[in-house]
Amino acid sequence: MSGVYISLFCSEYVLKMGTKMYRLLQNLCPQSKKRRDPEESRSLLPKGVVQRNTKYGQESDNFQYFTHNGAEADDSPISVTPKDWPPPFLHHPDPLVPYIKYLMFFFNSIFFTLGFGLLCIGFWGLAYKQSLISEKIGNLGTDPMLIFVLVGLVVCVLALSGCLGFIRENICLLRLFFAGISTLLVAQCVFALVVLCFQEQIQDSVKRTMMVAMSRYQDDSDLKFILDEIQLGMECCGVQSYQDWSINLYFNCSSPGVNSCGVPYSCCMDPLQNGTVPNSQCGFGALGMSEAMASTFIYLGGCIPQIVMWINRRIWDIAAGYFLVMAIELVCIVCAQRVMREIKVVKSLY
Repeated sequence: MSGVYISLFCSEYVLKMGTKMYRLLQNLCPQSKKRRDPEESRSLLPKGVVQRNTKYGQESDNFQYFTHNGAEADDSPISVTPKDWPPPFLHHPDPLVPYIKYLMFFFNSIFFTLGFGLLCIGFWGLAYKQSLISEKIGNLGTDPMLIFVLVGLVVCVLALSGCLGFIRENICLLRLFFAGISTLLVAQCVFALVVLCFQEQIQDSVKRTMMVAMSRYQDDSDLKFILDEIQLGMECCGVQSYQDWSINLYFNCSSPGVNSCGVPYSCCMDPLQNGTVPNSQCGFGALGMSEAMASTFIYLGGCIPQIVMWINRRIWDIAAGYFLVMAIELVCIVCAQRVMREIKVVKSLY
């Protein structure tokens, strides 16, 4: 019996010593656990979010919680059901989202600068010409500076919403950017269909607009500059012919001024004196001459036929530029949609 007691005592002593040695080895060689650096957390993952460290499809009331940076959180008995899975750390982020964010921020900042420049030019022109006073407010619709203001305002709003929306991951601003670009894309498609279906009506509208601009040629410096550039570039005079300038009170033959029966210098074949200074007298008396005599020093054809010919010659270049703009807008829409989808997925998971 003494031998049995001695063997039991030795076995218990060996078991205790083995347990102590095992615990000592555990303390000396702890299991390595990779912890994420707090600086390496993604920007789309909100800070302080708790991830659940359990196996898929199991329910347990005793498990550990870890924050997004790997730190252990307080244990709490929370009931977990299979509908809570897959856990957040199984979500694979879109690898292109960071590149999209900074690329779109860069391009939108450029467009915001250009739009702000157009807006400043438009307001400066309106203030310089005093177009907003009560006496001239009726002609504001034909003022070219108004186009600068409207275009600059639209570009600034869309570009600013894109800059802040992408860099700050603000879904409201991204929705505004997405809606604005989509509206522009639809408007361009509608405009193209209208141009193709109502070419004659558009030509008549352009004719009436040019006639109004010609009647205000001496009163608005911007309209004067635009008409002169069109006539010099297209080598034309008037809308349909040089006789259209009789609608202007200063060039009409019944006018008592020095410009009576004349046309602007931009109608002349040689509009520059000595090749440097515009010769404002080169078109004097052209409306009172015969076509054969007037054709020796001014252009007789109108600008509308010349513009139509120019468009027909460059129709493919115009179409290429049109589709290029549409492609850029489609890229912006896709990028905004991709970033918004990633934000929604992260918010739903965390």
